[in-house]
Amino acid sequence: MKFGVQQVGIVLMTISISFLTIACSGGKLSQCANVIKVVNQTVTDTKMITAGGTKGDIPTIEQLVITFGKAAKEMESVNVDDEKLKQYKSQFVAMYRGATEINQRLLIAIKEKKSTILYEELRKSRQIFTPERDMTQSISQYCKNPDAKAQ
Repeated sequence: MKFGVQQVGIVLMTISISFLTIACSGGKLSQCANVIKVVNQTVTDTKMITAGGTKGDIPTIEQLVITFGKAAKEMESVNVDDEKLKQYKSQFVAMYRGATEINQRLLIAIKEKKSTILYEELRKSRQIFTPERDMTQSISQYCKNPDAKAQ
């Protein structure tokens, strides 16, 4: 089968449009992957630090302060253009910053042996991570098809 100049031009234009479409959606998919990568790494790091459970010792809490602080900075540095991804990113940054602050206050309460403050900060710690599962599921669902209209 022989191609004429016009058919070659149409094939090349179709290929170019396909690459453009993939590149654009790949940008959003790449941005999704970058956000999710930070979330997954934070979960992995947290599980390693706490050995899958909660520990109330000072070295563990100090590691959590470092981990959540690092996660907030890494999430802030993720470049996203998509408005919905910006919302997710902002929510995760707020959660990681909040967790950092709570764990810093936990350290102070333990060191100063202030049980009332300790229990209050532990309560706040549980609350700050309550929306994590929904946020993670929501961003995963969104990132399966980031080009679909948000509902």
